[in-house]
Amino acid sequence: MKYRMPVALICGAIALAIFGSRYSSQAQLTQTSSYQEMSDNFFYILQHNNASDAIDYLFGTNPALKKRPDQADQLKAQFASMGAMMGPYISHTMLLETKVAGRFVYQHNFVAYERRPISIRIEYYRPGATWECYDLQFDGNLADDIQKMADDKLTLDVK
Repeated sequence: MKYRMPVALICGAIALAIFGSRYSSQAQLTQTSSYQEMSDNFFYILQHNNASDAIDYLFGTNPALKKRPDQADQLKAQFASMGAMMGPYISHTMLLETKVAGRFVYQHNFVAYERRPISIRIEYYRPGATWECYDLQFDGNLADDIQKMADDKLTLDVK
């Protein structure tokens, strides 16, 4: 009977050490989550027809962007104005990813909607240990841009 209390305290300390370290590593993982996880979360939210929340999610990763709600509101309005023309979300594909010095990443995504494709460009920056969204852009003129690029490659054989 006199040994139950110390044994219980030792077991409790061991359990705390095990679960505490799991929590600590989980918190550290969340804090240093990769930019790709951020992109995946953004597109998951976007897929569920909630562009406003997707924008808030990415802007929420950067303290400087949180202080500029007008920029987020402008993107939300831009996306909302395109929304009626696009139809439901279908899929997204990364067209290009460029990394610079392990601290900056540029992603250019092709996003398919039922009635038209759009382009979404995301920039990430890691000033310290944590990645944050640096910039986000939508472009509803992707089809026009693709057509122009194709036409620029057109060669005419003039005789």
